Amino acid sequence: MTHRVAARNVMRAVSLGAVSYLALSLDFAGGSSAFAQNLPPVTVDAPSQQRARPAAARRTQTSTSRVQRRVAAPAPRRVEPVPYVTPSTGTVGAPPAPYAGGQVATGARLGFLGNRGVMNTPFSQTSYTAELMQNQQARTVGDVLYNDPSVRMKTPAGNGIDGLYIRGFYHDSGDYSMNGLYGMAPFYSTSANFLERVEVLKGPGVLLNGMPPAGAVGGSINLVTRSAPYFDITQLTALYASKSQFGMQADVARRYGENKEWGIRFNGLGRGGSTAYDRQTSEFGNAVLNLDYRGERVRFSTDIGYQAENLNPPLRFLTFTTSPPFSTTIPVPALPKPGTNYMPDWATWKPRDAFAMTRGEVDLTESVTAYGAVGYHRSEIDYIYPSPRITNANGNWTAAPFNGRDVYDNYVGEVGIRASVDTGPINHLLTVNYSAFERDYSSFGKAGAAVSSNLYNPVAIPYPNFATVAQNLETRTKLTSVGIADTMSMFNNRLQLIVGARRQTAGVDSLNLLTAAKSSVDVPTWSPGYAVIVKPLENVSLYANYIEGLKAPEVVTGATTYSNVGEIIPPAQTKQKEAGVKVDMGRVTVTASWFDITSPNTIAVAVPGQTLPARRLAGEQQNRGVELYAFGEISPTVRILGGVTLIDGEVIKQSTSAGSLIFNFNGKVPVGVSALNLNLGAEWDTPFVNGLTLTGRVIHTSESYANDANTQELPAWTRVDLGARYTFLSPWNGKPIVIRANVENVFNEAYWNSYRTVSSAVSLGAPRTYLLSTTFNF
Repeated sequence: MTHRVAARNVMRAVSLGAVSYLALSLDFAGGSSAFAQNLPPVTVDAPSQQRARPAAARRTQTSTSRVQRRVAAPAPRRVEPVPYVTPSTGTVGAPPAPYAGGQVATGARLGFLGNRGVMNTPFSQTSYTAELMQNQQARTVGDVLYNDPSVRMKTPAGNGIDGLYIRGFYHDSGDYSMNGLYGMAPFYSTSANFLERVEVLKGPGVLLNGMPPAGAVGGSINLVTRSAPYFDITQLTALYASKSQFGMQADVARRYGENKEWGIRFNGLGRGGSTAYDRQTSEFGNAVLNLDYRGERVRFSTDIGYQAENLNPPLRFLTFTTSPPFSTTIPVPALPKPGTNYMPDWATWKPRDAFAMTRGEVDLTESVTAYGAVGYHRSEIDYIYPSPRITNANGNWTAAPFNGRDVYDNYVGEVGIRASVDTGPINHLLTVNYSAFERDYSSFGKAGAAVSSNLYNPVAIPYPNFATVAQNLETRTKLTSVGIADTMSMFNNRLQLIVGARRQTAGVDSLNLLTAAKSSVDVPTWSPGYAVIVKPLENVSLYANYIEGLKAPEVVTGATTYSNVGEIIPPAQTKQKEAGVKVDMGRVTVTASWFDITSPNTIAVAVPGQTLPARRLAGEQQNRGVELYAFGEISPTVRILGGVTLIDGEVIKQSTSAGSLIFNFNGKVPVGVSALNLNLGAEWDTPFVNGLTLTGRVIHTSESYANDANTQELPAWTRVDLGARYTFLSPWNGKPIVIRANVENVFNEAYWNSYRTVSSAVSLGAPRTYLLSTTFNF
């Protein structure tokens, strides 16, 4: 694979000389002060963007101003509004301001360390704004993440699940956190209409966030809900998506009180109709209410929300093996026509999510802040579908259909304290945090007799008789942890050290009601983390980190996939080393990082006498890579966003057997890892039509493998997205109206994604999709 060889060569060069190479750009960075004086153009179609507060509101002390008055600090730069002598500003209130161009923010939440600016974060992290989501007409968090070269969506488009890879490791949508709390986001897919930020942190983060419920390794995603800004919002947006999806979206926000202390914001969405896939319809709706208070020393925020979808029929992933998990004689099938729906008409996917959470902060003194948060989320899903297994090169498939119901009850809470202390020339931000998470899960399902169809020419399949109880499982996951960290800042914040550790206890109880088999795991583990930031110049940050993670205990599910349903795979340690450089040129920021992540692997293992394989912990996966990323405005009318990620993935210490055969996968490329991932996007405010902006984005993913033996290679693919928006003033109230038009996958490219559920699982990319919306402000 030429991409993989090139990736390895580039990474060797970067590991030896990246810092010195990137230093060549410092003269340009240091000499761009005149360029940096150009203020960004006013964006009238992004009400979520923070604007100037009223005079009364400015008297209210925010967490940022508290940090500034604790320790004398130089005046903050325009694009780095918080000087971060003490690196935390809390997490309740307005999030860090947008960077030049408005597509990403100047900072993001770094777990229990609080909000930190980009240049003061010793990790690779990006925070996508509500303005970006609105302009790109993002429907879900998955649509937002198409902007990130280190992220790849892996679940089938059109199936209602946002599964993805970060740095080549699978990340389940159930591992999203919302406002810093795991388990609060809608379980399978989260709509973007009520989000202010989508924050992507690359690498394991147990020290910072605690263990994700499903044990994500390559990174973490935190969703920040919208709260009322210091200006009124009354906005309606009419929506259309091909083939005939119509909808309406509402956003209303107000602040009240002498100093605008009290805020209320409501976001609601409803849409329905035929999607871009053959014979598929979708009905979707949500309603989310935020209430917040921003006082002198007390701040809190509460969110209550509900989301539901009815998708018929959903697309499922496909597998290519004849007898799992090692028979790989079937070649990768030819791609069907984009938009083909190979599922039977009676297949359904009906998730429903209700959540409530609140977070508060209290300033005990000028330098000590205590905080706490609690939340509850119930997710219910009713589904009927087969998971097709292709049996020959002609695209014939067969599967046992499944009629199931899954219920998740999530309870979460955390308390903590942050204290700023000076010891001579060193400022310490001491942080202590306790978190607890519980997930009660039940799954009941019946299987029917096997059905058959064809990938290219689906045939009508009668509704099955679901007569056999195939799964009846109950589990309880309990995660508790105590984290402590000391962030030391010195030399006017030019040198910062973070040292910390988290004591994580992961416990899981499982009861398979079909077999009465019980399993239980309760494992405590220390997860340390260390990081350093060195700033040779004010606008240049060199950083390095070592941080460990913990792959959570995994309860095996999938009665038609694995023979050991209900068994618990114990937790296992993950490790990351990372180094990077960030250069802020005033209007454009460029980052480069090198990473090395090692994680235990779970694979499908053949079991003698069993038709289905067992899911087991076997071997390790090591992903090394380089990330190059840029965002901002290269001129007042041109904005850029994107970069490239090179990954050299390798399986180590992994072999297994099936009967008398031994399969050694050492040195193979892990399933789903692409060596080259590129995302490049740009916006241009045209000079010939006032208010007209043209947009474009290119996404390229190199070839990857669909099975552990690397005998099934999925070809590389490139997707092009184009768009335009036009802003003008309403003739009846003088407020802006914004018309947006986007075309995703302009050339209707057909492509495979690999998906690490079972060996040889793949999914289809989305077909050409037209999006149109009109936003009215009142």
